[in-house]
Amino acid sequence: MNTKTTVISQAELDRQFACCDKIAAYWKERGVTPKAYVETYGCQQNEADSEKLRGYLAQCGYAICQEAEGADVVILNTCAIREHAEQRVFGNLGALTHTKRRHPAQKIFLCGCMAGETKVSDRVRGSFPHVDGVFSTHHLWQFPEILWNVLSGKRRQFFITDEPGSIAEGIPQVRDSRRKAWVSIMYGCNNFCTYCIVPYVRGRERSRKFEDILAECRCLIENGAKEITLLGQNVNSYGKDLPEGKDFSDLLAAIAQLPGDFLIRFMTSHPKDASEKLFDTMAKYPKIAKQLHLPFQSGSSRVLKAMNRHYDRETYLQKVNYAKAVMPELVLTSDV
Repeated sequence: MNTKTTVISQAELDRQFACCDKIAAYWKERGVTPKAYVETYGCQQNEADSEKLRGYLAQCGYAICQEAEGADVVILNTCAIREHAEQRVFGNLGALTHTKRRHPAQKIFLCGCMAGETKVSDRVRGSFPHVDGVFSTHHLWQFPEILWNVLSGKRRQFFITDEPGSIAEGIPQVRDSRRKAWVSIMYGCNNFCTYCIVPYVRGRERSRKFEDILAECRCLIENGAKEITLLGQNVNSYGKDLPEGKDFSDLLAAIAQLPGDFLIRFMTSHPKDASEKLFDTMAKYPKIAKQLHLPFQSGSSRVLKAMNRHYDRETYLQKVNYAKAVMPELVLTSDV
């Protein structure tokens, strides 16, 4: 696995926007307002990724619709965490043969975490010939190029190579709500829990720049956002790969001091990185919701060690007890 973080240059993003212009011109020449449907499976990070896909589609001239039937572009943004979700995706991919039969020009894409699995791309390549493209999370920023390649008659597109983790700023977004907003602060995971596929499909941890996150939050607040949820596979690891020396608690404090009437939430936290500094910061600022999702996964230290979770039962309880001591009103949720 390539562990180097790549910052996508403005020149590379401009190339994607040029593809957006080509696609918009393609449809304008035909006198058609095309429609696109994006179906999202899984976590909040996928929801945030789908907002970027819809942003790109809007820039390409597409109107977003609510069903695959009659759509010119269909995107399934997938989750690889649960087997049931994967089987549902394959079932829905099969059902799309019927919509494509009725609308032969329809373009169908599979993306998200499932798309990063070789076994999935191989299955799509061999058993789902009606699917026009597959691209992993590392290649989301290249979606306009992928779509243009398909529209201009090139063969099926498979962007699934083991690319280094990337950070791409400036991708347009069509958000589901003006009042609530997802803000990705980091991507990937370095923990390699025994049972988890996330590091393999999302890549290693890489943090967005402190100033870029603050600027995005400031813009959202100025445009009416009342609830901002900070996202990452492990938000508590934020900043470890940056030279500034600022951590997640520093980021929370900086956002909480922005002017405006709003509430900050975040997910997901890993117990091994949940610090007293984090809990003290949560307690100090009224704009930070007194809610914490802290998965314990098992009450057995032996099982936790086998899971490669990097903490034991006693450590988890100590952290929770401290958090409750400084925030008596804390709402604690977890995964088992």
